[in-house]
Parts: sequence; C-alpha cells; structure tokens
Amino acid sequence: MATLYTATSETITYALLVDKQQALVSQVYYLQTTTPQQSQIALSDMMALHTKQTQLIANHNYWLWPIDQHTNQFPSEAKTHQQQA
Repeated sequence: MATLYTATSETITYALLVDKQQALVSQVYYLQTTTPQQSQIALSDMMALHTKQTQLIANHNYWLWPIDQHTNQFPSEAKTHQQQA
C-alpha cells in the first residue's frame, strides 16, 4: 500500500506518493483529492517533501514514477517495472 506524504502551505496542499513494496516515489504534486484508506503523513513544508523524495531515490534506490493526480495512484505498469529493468 502506498503512503501519501503531505505538506500544506497557505493555500495549497502538496503531496508525495511513496510505495515501499514496489520502491516507487512520485513527483511532488498539488493534491486534489484523498482517499480515506490511504495512509497519510504530514510534513512541515514542500522542501521536506523534496528532501524525502531525494533521499528515497539517492539512498534507497527508489524509482521515480509519474502518477495520476486525480486518483493518487501509480499506473498499472509500475507493478512490473522491476522485472523489466
């Protein structure tokens, strides 16, 4: 299951989606909707989201994948990325 990291500014909530099972991380994006079953962790600001993203990519070999911002999910192709790499 993916975890949604969020950072709220004065007017916008930014997000970063992380899937530990598949070792995937999304781009930092403007959060449009959330789902109740999605685990959420609040961070202090957008810079903290970028720091988390960089740490996962550089230190833990996560893959950067685009997501569907309307559903907060990685595409189905992401499930098999490690077999194709």
